[in-house]
Amino acid sequence: MLPDFFWQETGNAHAPVGGFEPPQWSEEASISFMDDAGIDVAMLSISTPGVHVGDDTRARALARRCNEFAARLVQARPDRFGSFGALPLPDVDGALEELSYALDVLTLDGVLLFSNVQGIYLGDPRFEPVFTELERRAATVFVHPNPSPDPVAHRLGLPDSLIDGLHRSECTPSG
Repeated sequence: MLPDFFWQETGNAHAPVGGFEPPQWSEEASISFMDDAGIDVAMLSISTPGVHVGDDTRARALARRCNEFAARLVQARPDRFGSFGALPLPDVDGALEELSYALDVLTLDGVLLFSNVQGIYLGDPRFEPVFTELERRAATVFVHPNPSPDPVAHRLGLPDSLIDGLHRSECTPSG
């Protein structure tokens, strides 16, 4: 979900996301793509760079605007959309407030976290109150890659989604 106001607020209107420039986003285009691809339901979330571009107050306002926009889409088309709420991390107090609003008031399906926010990774102790609350709620969390803050990693010539992404692996007990 990449509404025009998101690009305007983040200053990323002409910058590619994760090395790939996304098409202009709209509800209609999204549903058309889903229909063409045989996708019944899509989970909406914003993308890189997230809502925090350096100012807590602006980040809180943008997270709220994105979450209310997503909630309207889900309410209008619950048969086609679910959504993960945006949190204004690294502003922990703002994130806790928005987490409560997104899940309790808007009834979104979970929250979106980025692999790092302004170079602060999810394992940083500053984020512990957020994870404590997510665990208390047994909330669903979607983790999205964000550009790596490591300049050495960028010399690898790989897209950020491969440098700073999380990859799932499964282990099956042998019989």
